[in-house]
Amino acid sequence: MVRPRVARPLRLVLFGDGTWAADSLVRLAAGRHCIVGVIVRSHPTDRMLCEAGRALGVPVVQPQDVNDPTFVDSLRAFAPDLGLSIAYDRILHRPVRDTAPLGFLNFHAGNLPYYRGRNVINWAIINGEPEIGVTAHFVDEGIDTGDILLQRTLPLGWTDTYGEVLARVVAAIPPLVEESVERVAQGGYVVQRQADLPGTYFAGREWGDEWLDWSDTSFNLHNKVRGISRPAPGARTLRNGETVVIWRAYYDRTWPKYIATPGQVVWRVPGEGVLVKTGDSTLLVQEVEIGGRVGAPRWKVGTRLGGNLGAAHRWRAEPSPRGGVVPEGSAEHA
Repeated sequence: MVRPRVARPLRLVLFGDGTWAADSLVRLAAGRHCIVGVIVRSHPTDRMLCEAGRALGVPVVQPQDVNDPTFVDSLRAFAPDLGLSIAYDRILHRPVRDTAPLGFLNFHAGNLPYYRGRNVINWAIINGEPEIGVTAHFVDEGIDTGDILLQRTLPLGWTDTYGEVLARVVAAIPPLVEESVERVAQGGYVVQRQADLPGTYFAGREWGDEWLDWSDTSFNLHNKVRGISRPAPGARTLRNGETVVIWRAYYDRTWPKYIATPGQVVWRVPGEGVLVKTGDSTLLVQEVEIGGRVGAPRWKVGTRLGGNLGAAHRWRAEPSPRGGVVPEGSAEHA
């Protein structure tokens, strides 16, 4: 299929939420194309996109149901050439997608066809991936299954935390958006079909996912702690019935493997924290929060953490936000 070049500036409509959508809007507004409308979530995570749109003099719309025929008619009145979805949290049905003759592009913080779905930045870290993808793909009837237009990868270091990776992804999305729009405008682009590829899917993280099982491996616990660290809710365990949030921990793959009681403190490391026995080795717990107080733990050798996970899941000493986040996505439709 030959995709013709569009000589004039494209008319763009941007659906989105959060920093990455707002930054992408500002970047596009400085270019040659025309943003004719901004569509924000019915329940946005913040007002950044809304404020950026109004500051640029772009019409901002907040539909309660993005697929409602009345809204689709108003969207059609914008006469967009191309639609963009950046962390928008609703599936765009065919009538919405048909309002833009050149299609809709979604920007996803996952290495498609792997890491389709929700909270994929968290999941990539939890799975110990060496890199994370940011992908521009056309929207189809599926979830993150449309043809891939552009894809970039970012390295994930052994100690990178969710907050650090999130900042890296947020910075990578706006240039990807700009390059993708220009590629569509120039025509002649080639897409990679992925709908028939197996890939992997991830559901959103929920309350209770953050509890640690000390019988798990040190590798998995190391990745889980850093994968749900700030601004996510943090990994959790119990100490004497009190909730402990573990913000930072470390595992060295050269450390010895041996059998002992999982969840028990086996050594104190002055100035660094405590070594806790896991299912196969140990984990250096470096930063914890207990009752609002944050610092390195100084628990005695023999201190036991955790307990019955079923009981831990029922423990509600204080409200806990849902795990994982996204700004999801690419976003979260990411």
